[in-house]
Amino acid sequence: MKNKFPYLLSFLTASLLYSISVSSSVAAPLVSIGDNTDIYFNGSSSLRWASNIFRNEENEESDLSWTISPGLEVNLGRGISNADFTVITRYDIVRYEDNDRLDTELFHIEALGTYESSRLNLNGSASFDETKINSGQNNVANDLVELNTTSAELDAEYQVSPKFSFSAGILYDETEYQTYADRFVDRETTRFPLSVYYELTPKLDLILGYTYATTDIEGTSSRLIRLVDSTNIPPGPQIIADTARAQSGYGRDSHFYNIGLRGNISTKLTGYFKVGYRARSLGDSTILEQYFDPNDPLVELQPQADSSTNRDASDMLGLDSNLTWMATTKLLVQLALSRDFGVGGEGESTEATRANLVGNYSFNTHWSTMANLGYSETDYSDNGRGDDQYTGGLRVMYVLNTYWRFSAGYTYAENKSSRDGSSYESETLDLTAILRY
Repeated sequence: MKNKFPYLLSFLTASLLYSISVSSSVAAPLVSIGDNTDIYFNGSSSLRWASNIFRNEENEESDLSWTISPGLEVNLGRGISNADFTVITRYDIVRYEDNDRLDTELFHIEALGTYESSRLNLNGSASFDETKINSGQNNVANDLVELNTTSAELDAEYQVSPKFSFSAGILYDETEYQTYADRFVDRETTRFPLSVYYELTPKLDLILGYTYATTDIEGTSSRLIRLVDSTNIPPGPQIIADTARAQSGYGRDSHFYNIGLRGNISTKLTGYFKVGYRARSLGDSTILEQYFDPNDPLVELQPQADSSTNRDASDMLGLDSNLTWMATTKLLVQLALSRDFGVGGEGESTEATRANLVGNYSFNTHWSTMANLGYSETDYSDNGRGDDQYTGGLRVMYVLNTYWRFSAGYTYAENKSSRDGSSYESETLDLTAILRY
């Protein structure tokens, strides 16, 4: 086995002299163009150890990985009172100590924009991310799944009167699998939220809302499944047939009728919560299977067999919440809750409940720590599968000055699934350094 750890450690030490920093609004920009545009260099270096890099239920394999992430940030709007536009881009160069076949380069870009006037607020964002990772929903043995995600959001809020305002928007999400496309399915979701706000107090609004969402789930392409007879006497198991299998795509429409609050809910509690009724209607899928002789794929052994996945309409209690509690001047606690419909990695319709609790404690201007606990429950409506996922972590951060930041963290993740091969436990340790200049 190649021993790259001393090399990686020395490289980390050298890199810390150049690539450690803090993201700070007062940091001097790398380049300024005119009176309104600043360009920053955003770079990071990270050394990461994972106990189960493939997140497999059995045959866990640990490894070290090294990531170098140069990037740029462009801010347009300095000196403009009512508009701001930011573009952030990053390129991850990932290298593994033992599993160098997993080495990859990943591109990320995000654009954020805001516009404010006396009555109108506009917020928009768009992002594209390349990812190479396994999860409970998309997991393969001894390899990592590559996928691309694209997101966009535009939201406008207009104040009609001192007491009333309304908002309307559009949100778009797309997932495209770059590997194992015969098993995992691409999908597109578009949401159209509409809300009316009534001012209960100068700091608290009542929300009446409705969101319509439509999702297109593509089908899986034909993939080969080998049928093996393991009961044969020596010479042992033999392939008795090859199966070509494909599943058609389907569509989903959902509705969320909700009521809630936003603003200062109490003296120290701010944020929003929405609770209401979710309903969805689903299309059906056709599964096509064809059996062939493994020695001659042109010879069909069994007639074509069609079967269908029939999906019924369903409803449930819906939830969308993000709250912040300022416990003390040093302790900040955030809680996010959601209950919504979703799509599994292989195109299954799901119902997902999630909760995430994050605590931030600042010791002084240099030292701080963050802890998080997360839980999600996913019920697969198509096949009765159920997953419970638990996450927890602790991170310590050190700010050296307006440019440099260190952080070290530990993360634990566990997925308990009723499906064989989809459960796992994983621990990670990382040391990260960031430069913003």
